[in-house]
Order: sequence, then C-alpha cells, then structure tokens
Amino acid sequence: MSILSCDNLIKRYNLSEMPVINGVSLSFDKADFVSIMGRSGSGKSTLLKLLCGLLRPDEGTVECAGYDVGTLKGKALSKFRSSVIGIVFQDNNLITDFSVEDNILTPLYIAGAKPDKAHLDKLLEITEIRPYLKRMPHQLSGGQQQKVAIARALIARPQVLFADEPTGNLDSQSELAVMRLFETAVKEFGVTIIQVTHSDVCAEASHRVIRIDDGRIV
Repeated sequence: MSILSCDNLIKRYNLSEMPVINGVSLSFDKADFVSIMGRSGSGKSTLLKLLCGLLRPDEGTVECAGYDVGTLKGKALSKFRSSVIGIVFQDNNLITDFSVEDNILTPLYIAGAKPDKAHLDKLLEITEIRPYLKRMPHQLSGGQQQKVAIARALIARPQVLFADEPTGNLDSQSELAVMRLFETAVKEFGVTIIQVTHSDVCAEASHRVIRIDDGRIV
C-alpha cells in the first residue's frame, strides 16, 4: 500500500534554465527502504526536499499519508512535519547546549506532548545510546551523534523518514551502524525510509535503488 507518491513533479530554480526535477513520478510503500542515487547536480536532494515539503513543486503533486504536501501552509505544514514525517540531514543539527536526552525529546517538547516510555525505550535499545543520555553532543563521536539525530527523528512515530546523505560525514564502521539502525527501524516501527546517498554501502542496505540524472528517473 502506497504511503507516499508523487506525480509529474517539476521544479525550476531559474525560469530560463532546464528544470532541476523534470517530470518525476514515483510511489513508495509502507515499510519501504529506498535509496535515491545520482551524480552531483542530478537533482536527488531537490527531489527529497519536494517529497518532504521543504520545497514546493512548480508543477505536479506530492501525497503523503493522505496529505497534499505541496499545498500545506502554516499550522498544517508544521503538523505534517512534526507528526507525519521525520528528517535526518548529513549534519546532525543537534542542539549543542541540550543533553542527548533533551535533543531526542525536542520534537515532543515543541508539540507539547509526553514521551511514550515504551517507544523511547525501544529507540534507546536499537540506537544503543542509553548510556549517553546525560552527555552533551560534543562528548559523542560522529556516529553516536547521528544516532541521536535518528532517534530524535523517530521519537514522534513518523510514517516516513527522509535522510539526506545521512552517512556523508561518517567513517565506514559508523556508516554500517547507521544502515543497520535504519533496517531495524523499518522492521520494528514499519516506517518508510527514503535516503539520498552517494554510498554503494548504503544503497546495498536498502530494498531498492532509484537513480536520477538531469532531473529524470533513469
């Protein structure tokens, strides 16, 4: 069953140039784990931003969990980002003066919600970061910091997790650990994961690979 789809997406940054995304149509199922790959400038990160609502398409539609993503504004867009999706970036964007625990719980603080203890315990188990809850981000390795960012993205039980080069700053062992974490999250929570990556290791960990070039699926 499709949880996310897009139809004939077109995105231009400059009206005088060719579209960065040019007529892309895709569908993603629940508990899918997909890698989007392509050379630099192929449009893969732009596509991800369109799918998660960080950019609006010039033409075409994006539907996610019943939401028409391209039309969302204000509170509706905020609700979508806080409760339906999670996002992980290459730079983990942790809050430097928050503890690991507070970083993980930040989305719930913003939403005024209380943590589900069982869900939090499961996240701490699969990320293996329970021993570091009271530490500050600078006291962790790069791989550990990214695990915290992933736990933060999953704390509100999103239906889709978007990841933009999630292992781009990590060594090979940390990269493998993050991919194992993604695989476990798909199995444990039924979340759909869509990652942009240039890494063959990351691509091999996913269920399928979508390749993009010059804004088109190839």
